[in-house]
Amino acid sequence: MTLTSRIAAFAETLRYDDIPQAVRHKASLHIIDSIGCGIAGAASDLSRRVLSFLASEAKEGVCPILGTPLAFGPATSAFGNSAAMNALDFDDGLEVDGKGMGHPGATIVAAAISAPFLTAVSGRDFLTAVVAGYEINNRLIQAIQPSIERFREVYGVCQHQTVGAAIAYGKQKGIGRNALENAIGFAGTLANVPSLKKYNWESRPLVSFKDFNAPAAETGVRAVELDACGLVGAKAVLDGTSGLWRMLGSDRFDAEMLVGRLGNDWSLSRNTIKAFPTCRWMQTTLSAFQELKREHGLRAEDIQTVTVHTAAALIRDFMDRAPTTMVDAQFSFPYALAAMALDIAPAARWYEPETMTHADLKAFSGRVEAEIDDEADRLLDSIRRPTGRVSIRTQDGRHLASPLVQFAPGSPLNPVSDEFILEKFEANVAPVIGTEASQKLLEGLLGLDRIGDMAALLRLGVTAS
Repeated sequence: MTLTSRIAAFAETLRYDDIPQAVRHKASLHIIDSIGCGIAGAASDLSRRVLSFLASEAKEGVCPILGTPLAFGPATSAFGNSAAMNALDFDDGLEVDGKGMGHPGATIVAAAISAPFLTAVSGRDFLTAVVAGYEINNRLIQAIQPSIERFREVYGVCQHQTVGAAIAYGKQKGIGRNALENAIGFAGTLANVPSLKKYNWESRPLVSFKDFNAPAAETGVRAVELDACGLVGAKAVLDGTSGLWRMLGSDRFDAEMLVGRLGNDWSLSRNTIKAFPTCRWMQTTLSAFQELKREHGLRAEDIQTVTVHTAAALIRDFMDRAPTTMVDAQFSFPYALAAMALDIAPAARWYEPETMTHADLKAFSGRVEAEIDDEADRLLDSIRRPTGRVSIRTQDGRHLASPLVQFAPGSPLNPVSDEFILEKFEANVAPVIGTEASQKLLEGLLGLDRIGDMAALLRLGVTAS
């Protein structure tokens, strides 16, 4: 049996009761977080532009874009929901020893959301399909990790997520093992090229889609529907010296990482939750600032300067003091630190037009400096672990300094509480759909084992206008 066949067999046969309770619970938190990020992100300028394009391009359908009144066909809806989930850069990730690898929820959950509006799906069915998607996604990206030398040349952050998206969508549709393997073939060969090195780092503004979650979600759904039309995808797309790992630019492939103890060892414990709506590579530094600010009770007006101490590459790419788009702001230490210093809340407000043009925010951004930290530089250069610390000079002459933060909040080695995740959901969702609908939606997502009609639950996240 090929590796691709084994993956398809695992996904097709996985049942709710096969999944350990701890894994089911972790998956439910990532579903909650992804949906919350999507509903909040749907109101953003970036998402509105995407949805305007989709409305001009695609006909109306039955699969909704959460946080909006819009509905399209399944693939278009997956694209729109994914773009919204990733719009604020507040969505989840995967981390091993501090090294981030993708944004799985914004692709896998977005693709999964389309299925219940096309076929009867229970909460248990939905969660099982999402777990299957995450498990294969997490193993795949770890299996294809390149050497540090190849990473410096070419890398794709979320291109591999087409496979997890196809699994999460196709499993709910009840397709068989052979069909699922065929869909995985389409998902792999229709994936986007690995483009991290062409995000416009040297010439702002940055690319709007960042990690290309939305095309990956759309591709996963299309892969299943192409199979349903009787079309033939690539066989054994994950296998051999010309497999997907090679197509995505890697120079290494670990087959054992992909299938070893599949169904016994579960990878969801490595999935991460974000505490701040920014690139995760900034979040150790932001955490250092948050703790120092909290410890000393500082307000923005108390701070004369903030110095970021981190790796040279992060200083090169993340010190834009005057971002012109919300994506540029998500990759800006000065902007994020200013938003935190000014206590702008909820976090979804960081990228509203009135926030981005706020005079006080612009003024504080000008007080943020940066210096290379040798240890942070070594860790990023050798093992791709982004770390950071800050020092603050106060208006009354004090010099305050944090330790180097190695792991961001929400990572496996620095986890956030369940309460944090639920409060993040409420802060993201209630301003868009109202407190009552937000609470009902959250209650249902916390009890997916009791939900008979997943589509009815998800409709709580749709707005009237």
